[in-house]
Amino acid sequence: MDIIRTGFDNFYDWIKPFVFRATNEDPQKAHEWFVGLCNSLHNLCLEKIVLDNKNNYIGPSFELSNAAGFNKNGDFPPSVLNYLGFNRVVVGTVTYDRWSGNPRPTIKRYPETESMVNWMGLPGEGAEIVSQKMYNYGFHRIPITINFMSTPKKQGDELLKDIEGTILTTRDIPYVDRFELNVSCPNTHSKTGKMDAREENLRMLDAMLKVVEDNVYPDQEIYLKISPDSSEADVNDTTDVAKNYRVNGFVTTNTTTKHDRKYISVSPIVDGKQVGGASGNAVYEDSLRVQKLYYNKKKEFKKDWKLIACGGINSLERVVERLENGAIGIQIYTPLIFSGPKLIRQMRG
Repeated sequence: MDIIRTGFDNFYDWIKPFVFRATNEDPQKAHEWFVGLCNSLHNLCLEKIVLDNKNNYIGPSFELSNAAGFNKNGDFPPSVLNYLGFNRVVVGTVTYDRWSGNPRPTIKRYPETESMVNWMGLPGEGAEIVSQKMYNYGFHRIPITINFMSTPKKQGDELLKDIEGTILTTRDIPYVDRFELNVSCPNTHSKTGKMDAREENLRMLDAMLKVVEDNVYPDQEIYLKISPDSSEADVNDTTDVAKNYRVNGFVTTNTTTKHDRKYISVSPIVDGKQVGGASGNAVYEDSLRVQKLYYNKKKEFKKDWKLIACGGINSLERVVERLENGAIGIQIYTPLIFSGPKLIRQMRG
């Protein structure tokens, strides 16, 4: 079992340079190929044989899951992700309506710094299709988080109705025990047409949380996914609202619009403007900074808020650093692309 999984991990490392070259202009293709491979293993009933390993039976002291965006439409069977080494699966970002996002290509890799920039624009197949896919996976017992936000460009009552529709459509999916409100994506169009709708989302946070709390089941948790570009004032404003609702915790963080030249040598330009949220090593420092701010607010308010760390966590050392600063869970995506599936085993071992 371990020999086959080691072979799978080594195959990923061997083929990665060829895949990176073949998908340099549109890295999203590489992700689609990996989804196809994982579904083939699932359909041929080979996932346990190929992916399972002894590390999966070492229960880590923390929750380990994929980050939103990796499993956008629920395309990965939860059992596959579980055998890869995750003990929770995040689906989304899910929007109520189908949304095409921005024209491809919308991702750029920076292998030399293990960073990425994406300006996808929250594309997705819509809550109904995602829900049906998740029902079709049947009995797997793996806890599921639905990361969600309103369909881009919706505002006011229309936005709130959109969020309500997503929750009502997905809350009965088997094993869904958590909802993660994504108020921090820097690539979604606002009502005014600007690419970044985060300020508008924060102004609507009180109303959005009321809708969320009114529609999730009492035993389902509520988390907020936070921006690494948050100031201390932003953190104060967000926690002042969150403490009035049944918020269980925060995911720190999403991608950053700060393109540090140490990591992002040349920013993607669309219509003459810099675009995209940076991830991987490019976001780690700000992600940790924001996590510490939320950890301090948790202690100040004496709240039982849980923190899930996300952003550039590419080693066991960084896992430890995030846990020492209050995290009880880890989410990964970009580091998995550069390090391969062996990273999950290393984090569990």
